Amino acid sequence: MERGPILSVLTEMIGTSAELDLVLNGDHEPIELRNVTDVEALHSSHGIRIKTKANTIWVDASHVSAMWQARVDME
Repeated sequence: MERGPILSVLTEMIGTSAELDLVLNGDHEPIELRNVTDVEALHSSHGIRIKTKANTIWVDASHVSAMWQARVDME
């Protein structure tokens, strides 16, 4: 997957309660991302750094085979 769509969705999630599930090639369990505080495109052509309230996550977008927004919690 190209990183542009992933960056757009993650950037829109900053400061919201939105959640995003990513499925990586070869893994049947989605990775759930929530409480996004910052997103950065890395120097590599597909690299993304995602900061959440709890973690810093590095993703190679070329390994993402699917993504979907799981839900938006009402506050």
